[in-house]
Amino acid sequence: MQVEQQQVLRPVIRLLKRYKLVIAGDREFPSIELAQWLHCQHLSFVLRQKCSTTFREKRRPFQSLDSIPVQPGIHRFYPRVGFTQKKGFSRFNLVASGKRKYRGKQEDEPWYLLTNLPDLKSASGVYSKRYGIEAMFKDCKTGGYNLEGCQASPDKLIANHDFNRPSHDFGVVTRKKN
Repeated sequence: MQVEQQQVLRPVIRLLKRYKLVIAGDREFPSIELAQWLHCQHLSFVLRQKCSTTFREKRRPFQSLDSIPVQPGIHRFYPRVGFTQKKGFSRFNLVASGKRKYRGKQEDEPWYLLTNLPDLKSASGVYSKRYGIEAMFKDCKTGGYNLEGCQASPDKLIANHDFNRPSHDFGVVTRKKN
């Protein structure tokens, strides 16, 4: 799975190299290997993890993310957390965030975010932009554009996209590099 994710991201990274990128991934992108690869590419990321993912704070045993007591409206930041027992992996930051009820809707579980961003506010802010991305994808897939039904190839979609305007099409938040 991680190889496929890299194949999707490589052309996007190449095309947007003039920008500072932050990759935001939902639970389909929970891989610590992907996080390590993005980190080695000097990219920032916020990847939502499944609640069954295990983590470890310094000198403590591994435990699942759902063992963190998170209440709605409570947000916690854990710096330099281990996510694998394999050697050679960097430690990353963890955000555990209990989302409040909004318009009568409540998230089914807290956000557990694996990130290399430096603080809670940055990581939560980037990840919250994902909801705009989701709405856009829904419009593209079923809201009249019917992208899934037209069987357009990813190469054509990338070739026809105007990368000079701000974009959230790929779950990427962009800013001009200084």
